[in-house]
Amino acid sequence: MMMLMIDMGNSAIKWASLRQDVLSPQQRIVYDAHLEAMLTQAWLGLEKPSQGVWVSNVAGPLKAEILTQWVKKNWGLLPTFVETSHSECGVKNGYDNPKQLGIDRWLALIGAHSLPLSDAHRLENSLICVVDCGTAVTLDVLAANGQHQGGVIMPGVNTLHQSLLSHTHALAHLDQALPLDSDKPFLAHDTHTGITLGSLYAIMGLLEYVINTLEKPGNQVVLILTGFDAPRLFSLLAIPYQYLPDLVLRGLQVVVNQSL
Repeated sequence: MMMLMIDMGNSAIKWASLRQDVLSPQQRIVYDAHLEAMLTQAWLGLEKPSQGVWVSNVAGPLKAEILTQWVKKNWGLLPTFVETSHSECGVKNGYDNPKQLGIDRWLALIGAHSLPLSDAHRLENSLICVVDCGTAVTLDVLAANGQHQGGVIMPGVNTLHQSLLSHTHALAHLDQALPLDSDKPFLAHDTHTGITLGSLYAIMGLLEYVINTLEKPGNQVVLILTGFDAPRLFSLLAIPYQYLPDLVLRGLQVVVNQSL
């Protein structure tokens, strides 16, 4: 007996099974033009999630419909798509229009709020900074009492990289793929590496500015990273952090548990 937790992002779909309140390791596939065939290849061997299929979706209605029809055809189930709310699971939405906050960001905040952080991190003036590094980089700040303080959004490292290549004639010949090298120089000696480093430093500048502004006497900022591209930042970070690649699914788990 299990449930299937699904995170439909802009670039990839992630999932994990939930059995007796324990999530399996997150799995991930990148979208292509044949989503139905991809789901068949990835999921046909899965045990039927007889306790339900729960979905966080920011990939749009077309992909949501393909997933719905696949689940209905192969398992005879209708997935439940969760939505952002004003207040849920101890977290209060800080947006003027709560529905504008993406469901992935909302669930990441709920997941972060549910973490068993130390007592020092639960002090009245402590803050949790949740950074999701994907197609976009989103940064959201959460107070210890669950109040969402707001956030910022910028293009992700791949989005910055590919945007510059596609909009600059002299760079059009370069490979669109972003290098994954962890052993990066401080300054580049070729154009491709220069673009990569510039994209990473732009994101680091955002993180450092926000965290330095938030950290005041008596305030402690806990940095939580999620998203596929977050490991690109590890060698550049000078402050402690937690990396939770399945943070959205953890938040979805909390919502599901409250709903049952």
